[in-house]
Amino acid sequence: DTGVHMFATGASGPHGQVARELGVPQTWLVKDPSEALWMNEKGFSYLNQKLMSFPSFKENINAVLTGKLRIKIANTLRRSLKNLGFFGLLQEIRKLATGEERFIERYDDMVLRDFLLQFTDDENVHRAMNCLSMLLLVVPYTKSSAGEFIYVVSEIFKKGTLGVPKGGAVGVPHSFLRAFRRDGGLLKTGVMAKEIIVKDGKVRGVLGSDGVEYKADVVISNAGLKKTMELARLKNFPSEYVEYVKSLKLSYSWIATKIALCRKVMNLRAPSFFPIPRVEPEKIFTYCDEPGGLPGDPFLFVPIPTAWDKTLTSCGRELIICGVPTSNEVDQEERSQKMLDIAEEKLFSFFPEIEKNILWKSRITNKDTNKITRKGTGECIGLAQIPGQVGAKKPHPKTPVDGLFVVGCDAGARGVGTEQATLSGMLVANLVG
Repeated sequence: DTGVHMFATGASGPHGQVARELGVPQTWLVKDPSEALWMNEKGFSYLNQKLMSFPSFKENINAVLTGKLRIKIANTLRRSLKNLGFFGLLQEIRKLATGEERFIERYDDMVLRDFLLQFTDDENVHRAMNCLSMLLLVVPYTKSSAGEFIYVVSEIFKKGTLGVPKGGAVGVPHSFLRAFRRDGGLLKTGVMAKEIIVKDGKVRGVLGSDGVEYKADVVISNAGLKKTMELARLKNFPSEYVEYVKSLKLSYSWIATKIALCRKVMNLRAPSFFPIPRVEPEKIFTYCDEPGGLPGDPFLFVPIPTAWDKTLTSCGRELIICGVPTSNEVDQEERSQKMLDIAEEKLFSFFPEIEKNILWKSRITNKDTNKITRKGTGECIGLAQIPGQVGAKKPHPKTPVDGLFVVGCDAGARGVGTEQATLSGMLVANLVG
């Protein structure tokens, strides 16, 4: 896994749907509970995907009663009723649970923090939701779109198939490539796209780093909207479109340490771990925007690949990925290494046995992300899922250049990370086909 992953809707989401339609189904692994949450010194709370099931309901109520999840229920109910009324609150809850399209669109241009304040000012709720926003959308809740967040969370709980592919994240592209090659596709590796060739307002092909012009009537670029426009030369686009694309904001990023252990030490019921920082909610991720800023108490995303899939290792060994959020800047390598030092120190404070049983460690930073995407930036999603850049205001996959399309997280779809990208692929396939 290059990066730090879980897949929000797994087999029921875009990855699984495309694989089934192509006739190359993947094997997906699902666990319940799927997350171990640490809110305070009372211990772990476990989150189930099937929120309405009796075991999940019982566990969540028990977490509140024992203090593992501290929620000011009276405060939340009073504030919700004051702002929405009794029947209004019931309607909002129903629409939240079902993720109705019109309901989501109503909140596309509101930031998540302001949406939550309609219901509660409970700091624990706001801490958790800010962390969840950074985890799912890679944007803090002071900036992320409430509509996009509602869509993502409702899809997770409606489908209840959050998980990972057997064999690791590489299983997703491998399944697509099997169908691509089966149907006559040619994958050319080791050749970089140097220029998208445009003549008389129409795309003509791609110039490769090998000096060959690959002629085509249609070019579909996954290089991101900003980079695609550069490759096709700014002069070939209307000036207002150029300024529009330049104004679009990028997501934040995650960096990570991968750790291999000689034995299993993460004795949790869930295959992932999320410690919520004890920081004022709105300030959890402010360090990301500060030059050289470092987190005092970082939010960690810690999936345990071998807890999902025991075939990934042998002899009782264990794999852990410890991720921490950061800005999208590429030139911050020294800062990134310091962040990962802090992240590991916090992880070891919860599980001291990790440090004593390490076989090897490797790290991935924004520098490595840029080596993969070649965008010149370190964001791990693409365009930020913020008001003005989601839903109806998301950039369209079809560019002003005839025959040139953009695919991926910058174009036309909703969702979490790679799932959003695959959903965009489905949309572009229909537009081109």
